[in-house]
Amino acid sequence: MAASDLRRVTGYQDFVDEAPLDLVYVADYTRMNRVPVGQRESYASVAAGAISQNVYLFAASNGLATVIRAWIDRAAIADALGLTHDQQVLLSQTVGYPKKST
Repeated sequence: MAASDLRRVTGYQDFVDEAPLDLVYVADYTRMNRVPVGQRESYASVAAGAISQNVYLFAASNGLATVIRAWIDRAAIADALGLTHDQQVLLSQTVGYPKKST
């Protein structure tokens, strides 16, 4: 969890500044020492997909909106979060309130 508001860093879309929550999925390869090196990114990506699907289900059941985003500046996010070279930003997921129709 970041100590400051980093929403602007987590995406190029305008809505990231206004949404109440933005999740960033990070793979920490130092915690995957039992997984072969060549398979770590794949394992981490599958796990991030499963987690993001759970967030989608929670949001849907609670009247919230969510969108997962891969069009992100991973280097800027990693820098803002102070990640190490063994940690990789995979995805970002914004959670908020549905846009009211006019």
